[in-house]
Amino acid sequence: MEFVIEKDELLSGISLAERFIAGKTTMPILSGVKFSAYGRTLELSATDLEMGIEYRVPAQIMEEGDIVISTKALSEILRKLPKGQVTFKSDGGRVSVDSGDFHLTMPALESDDFPEAVPQQTSPLIKLPKEVFKNMVKQTIFARAEDSIARPVLTGELLELKDGRFNVVALDGFRIAWRWEELQGPDFSIVVPGKALLELTRAISDGEDNYFEIHTGGNRVVFCTENMTISSRLLEGKFIEYEQVVDIEPKVTAVANTDLLLSSIERAFVVAREGSKNNLIKFNIESDCIKISTESDIGSVYEKVDCDISGGELIVAFNARFFIEALRSVEKPEVEIKFAGEVGPCVIRPLGVENHVNFILPVRLRSEE
Repeated sequence: MEFVIEKDELLSGISLAERFIAGKTTMPILSGVKFSAYGRTLELSATDLEMGIEYRVPAQIMEEGDIVISTKALSEILRKLPKGQVTFKSDGGRVSVDSGDFHLTMPALESDDFPEAVPQQTSPLIKLPKEVFKNMVKQTIFARAEDSIARPVLTGELLELKDGRFNVVALDGFRIAWRWEELQGPDFSIVVPGKALLELTRAISDGEDNYFEIHTGGNRVVFCTENMTISSRLLEGKFIEYEQVVDIEPKVTAVANTDLLLSSIERAFVVAREGSKNNLIKFNIESDCIKISTESDIGSVYEKVDCDISGGELIVAFNARFFIEALRSVEKPEVEIKFAGEVGPCVIRPLGVENHVNFILPVRLRSEE
């Protein structure tokens, strides 16, 4: 194998592929990146068996072939090289790297035992704008369970097309974050690990190729752009029926300035997180405001946020972090919050927006237990 490539293009590809390399493995082949040089393209592949990536960059190919290289030292060296072209040439179990007067020789592995990073046989599901999907994940992924031994499915996100609506949903048993967009296509329902979706949103960039496709093959999902393919295993298990849960009967409705309410809760959170694992803050909802309060060993906080209130008065408590993450996902200046009562959930929506929903269960106050 022999090829010439621009250093910056190679470095960006290696930096991306390295995020999919197995951290700890008994298989040395998984500690490297597979270089496949064919036609006019260099394809970089990496996998930890859970996730995989194939990233394609243009290159001048003199001799086609495949080789697996440990890139830990290589990527650091490439960063220190000046701009320009880099020449790779493999000969048996060694690969040489040349750039100007610089010469590097390092060991390499044959690619025969390198596992498939992306399944070859897949079926397309949908095609949608990259920025839309990235935003949908950003506005929901915080609500997934960080670690759920009893229900691993909750550590992922539901991607579902049903009745012309593409839903992205995350939940952890205490809250739900749900975004949807109208989209035509065949109905499907899959649960993708949260880690895979985070890596995907970091990897897909803006550009002329504004759309990407979602495919499935076996027990894997595949995300495809013009120069990149990312795959991940799917999570098994039944997802909670989120649509019925978020349909509440509100007792009190508040409309507030998103930034003012968020900053107030963030200040209270500094004190609340010292008090208990629930990060408890109390809302005392009156006719024209929400009074936010909390106390812990380091002190107490009280602040009033003016709101438009309908439905009466209410005292209810929530996990401050849950509320902060929900409000940070809102991209509108005003937010509407519907409260179901002292022990009932609340539903948060950007004012006038139907396709972005956050659902949060309250924390019971001692007097109500």
